[in-house]
Amino acid sequence: MISFTDREIQRAWRNNLKASEVPSRNNAHRLLLFYAVECGLKAIIMKRQGKNRTDLCPNVTNSGHDINKLLDCLRAGDSLKLPRELLMKMIKTNSEKEDRTCTTAQINQMWRYGGTVDSYGDPDLEKQLISISEWIEQELR
Repeated sequence: MISFTDREIQRAWRNNLKASEVPSRNNAHRLLLFYAVECGLKAIIMKRQGKNRTDLCPNVTNSGHDINKLLDCLRAGDSLKLPRELLMKMIKTNSEKEDRTCTTAQINQMWRYGGTVDSYGDPDLEKQLISISEWIEQELR
């Protein structure tokens, strides 16, 4: 992992969040929202630990893209957590869809490659990510 400063991580949170704020989100916007939340949670970890670089925070480097793992590191509580496993749909052809599962650490891959959440719903997942982002905003003040 490339090392980033606390300011760079916070800037990434703000910029990704702003870019994701559109009236009707598609997967590209959802992906930016996901990365905004990931960056924001990592920024809080760094702030709480008094570290100014990601490579100095094992919780940041070890958590990868797992939003729930980052929330656990922060002891944020279960109400902010995303569902552990999601049923997703991947379009194989114009008429054929294939069901697959993904974890909270793989949501970025699902949206990056065109999948949609079937079991929980993309709008519900967006709402939960927005709730986490609102919590992040309070924590970073």
